[in-house]
Amino acid sequence: MPYMLSLVVAGLLWKFMFDEQTGVANKAVGKLGISPQSWLGDPKLALYSVILVTVWYMMGYYMIIFLAGLNEIPKEYYEAAKIDGAGPWTSFRKITWPLLRPTSFFVLLMTTVAAITGTFDLVYVLTAGGPANGTAVAMSYIYQQAFVFGEYGYASALGTFLVLIMMVLSWVIFKLTKGGRFDDGE
Repeated sequence: MPYMLSLVVAGLLWKFMFDEQTGVANKAVGKLGISPQSWLGDPKLALYSVILVTVWYMMGYYMIIFLAGLNEIPKEYYEAAKIDGAGPWTSFRKITWPLLRPTSFFVLLMTTVAAITGTFDLVYVLTAGGPANGTAVAMSYIYQQAFVFGEYGYASALGTFLVLIMMVLSWVIFKLTKGGRFDDGE
């Protein structure tokens, strides 16, 4: 459900939940005997708060992707493993995990790209760069250079460099995971 919300709406929702005076987060930790926190105002907590919201927002999307990958595994493999005496752990290690490699590759690649580029709107809505730039990400820096300082050329160069970084990271992930493909020996 969270992924169906606009990222801005989700950010505003969490901003209210993290409010120091009336937020649900402080009421919850208060019940545990912890003093109220400045979730989005403290440089030490702000980035962790943004990460929490990002994980909450994206988790359902990736769960659906993994569920689709799990549904593509033929049930006959598990039946054969059970006949051969394999337990649940062995079935997971020898069947489920290897056959989820393409799905895992896709999720890893998309998570990496989203971590670099996709958090700008959430960071901007929650903290606008945060206390002492504690939640500033690459995209917020590029935005600031272009639209606050008017340095369009510099921002364009930064954006191009960011695309190059994403291409290199994608290539590294592709090489390390063999693109989600199986080895001939497996």
